[in-house]
Amino acid sequence: MASQKVRPTALQRFFKISTYGMYAFTLEKPLRLVGRNFCLAIVFAKPSTMRHLNNQRGMALLLVLAITALLATLLSQLAFSTLVDLRLTQTYRDTTRAYYLAKGGIQIGRMVLADDTNSYDGNDEMWAQGIANYPVGTGEVSIRITPLDGRININKLVSSSGNINAVIKDRCLRLFDILGIDNSPSHIEALIDWLDADDDPQPAGAEAGYYALQSPPSYCKNGPLDTLDELELVAGFSHDEVKKLRPHISLYGDSKLHLNSATAEVLYALAEEMDMATAEMIVAQRKTAPYEMLDEMKLLPDMDSFYWAINGQLQVQANYYRIDTDARVNDGRRRASGVVKKENNSLLYFQIL
Repeated sequence: MASQKVRPTALQRFFKISTYGMYAFTLEKPLRLVGRNFCLAIVFAKPSTMRHLNNQRGMALLLVLAITALLATLLSQLAFSTLVDLRLTQTYRDTTRAYYLAKGGIQIGRMVLADDTNSYDGNDEMWAQGIANYPVGTGEVSIRITPLDGRININKLVSSSGNINAVIKDRCLRLFDILGIDNSPSHIEALIDWLDADDDPQPAGAEAGYYALQSPPSYCKNGPLDTLDELELVAGFSHDEVKKLRPHISLYGDSKLHLNSATAEVLYALAEEMDMATAEMIVAQRKTAPYEMLDEMKLLPDMDSFYWAINGQLQVQANYYRIDTDARVNDGRRRASGVVKKENNSLLYFQIL
């Protein structure tokens, strides 16, 4: 069959006259009908125009990649910031729980002491065993109870009426000497000036005038110590000296010392007649079994020459205790410390650490 020429269709005319961007498409020849097959030939734009098109497409791809990278970075930073905020919130929550758990540990310690009603206090009793890592909810708490009556109460150096306690002063002098603290008389007199209410210095002491000349200037408290850390503010006391003194001194207690918790150094400081060997023997004996009565010391070798000098300064019961707690809830941790007077179960001091 002879080929028949037909009129261009609308599609052919569209390809001939339309453009896509800046690139024109034209037909090489009209659409011809060859049997049942259609043949459409298209001549593309010039090579220079095609390169321009490829450049535009490359720039668009780079722009898309840059925007994608920027969004990925922003999302990563947002995710990290959210994670940090979440961890901080969780830590704050756990620390708050640990705070109340530590406070609760102080109350548990007070309850344990309130149930202790026997005639002596020693290391074989329940309060002396302590509590280690006791589980409470999602956390745990440890409790340690320490009697303070076996230590020298340095706040007793000066009475409430402003008078120097000669007995406590002598104990302090002997204790400082056995611990190897230099210039112990000047240390003691500086401490007396810190405690008494007047501004009249002891011969080797220090009052307001001395502290005002220091760099930086400070002041003389003229009142009792609130913490043992405060002792480092007193003229002449160094950090190392205070560290040496801590196991042997306290800010609470009566004139009689607790036999079952006093250190050998404190027992030695009770009287000039005491020697260090005898003091260590007394301490070693109570590790086997605590003293339930003072007369039990008479059973120790050669105690007849010492007993009369120290028995009036000792007792087998304790009245002042320090309760230390350590609470943990996941990553949160808080510690607390309190001083309790067992006689009336009163809380004399409390601090969250």
